[in-house]
Amino acid sequence: KQTIKNIDLAQKMTEQAVYIYNNLRTHFSLDLRKPAEVHLNPNIKYKSYRKNNVNLPELTI
Repeated sequence: KQTIKNIDLAQKMTEQAVYIYNNLRTHFSLDLRKPAEVHLNPNIKYKSYRKNNVNLPELTI
């Protein structure tokens, strides 16, 4: 386990992870498409794994 001691490095690592997740990584629930690709084309249908009766607690910041 390592600690990131520099906030700038932590922000860059987070931005990189989000970019990879949204632009490079394919998702099975999106029929192996990338989220950015689906976001730009609203006509693409995808499978939702969300249960309709789930009540999530509110997140307060």
